[in-house]
Amino acid sequence: MFIALGILVISLAIVLVERPKLKKEGKKLVWTFSIFLVIGTSLNIAISLQTFIPSPLDAIMYIFHPISDFLKEALLNKK
Repeated sequence: MFIALGILVISLAIVLVERPKLKKEGKKLVWTFSIFLVIGTSLNIAISLQTFIPSPLDAIMYIFHPISDFLKEALLNKK
């Protein structure tokens, strides 16, 4: 739990350091930075709490495995 608190403190420090630089650049950059920081912080907290985080490869395999099976059957069993 202390590790998660440490991650939050570091994220807050990053925001405090980068905020003046980002305000000069524009709203779009601030939103992008904020979204990526929240995603990264939440993933790091989840990892520190030892929760299961599926790999993006699992989703890719879920999508393309039926397509692969269909193509194998269609191309290899042609008479």
